[in-house]
Amino acid sequence: MTLVQDYTAEECETLTERRRGLRITQSRPVKIFDATANRYIAGCTMDTSSSGLRLQMPAWAPVMEGKTLAVYVASAGMPLMNSQSMVPARVVWVGPRKLDGQATVSIGVEFLANVSARLEAA
Repeated sequence: MTLVQDYTAEECETLTERRRGLRITQSRPVKIFDATANRYIAGCTMDTSSSGLRLQMPAWAPVMEGKTLAVYVASAGMPLMNSQSMVPARVVWVGPRKLDGQATVSIGVEFLANVSARLEAA
């Protein structure tokens, strides 16, 4: 099991950018479903790309690197959540937990559909 390291703000800025696709800064409501806890957790997107999302979640959210979640991002046309529109994603990094006003944590998730498509193409 990989332990998740909490990084300082300075360390986060020095981490190597690993995304290949275009990143769009976007704040939308999001819900993740954690099957191990059998609960939905609300958060918001910070930015999006074709391969994944950077999310802001409550600091108490049980997320750790390598965990698989179901993700739903609300859109103007579909404000209500539909279980068929949830997308499987893997947590690839967990940032520092912040306690400034609200206790939050930033996480990066990679869509599993893109992972399987890349493996098939290789």
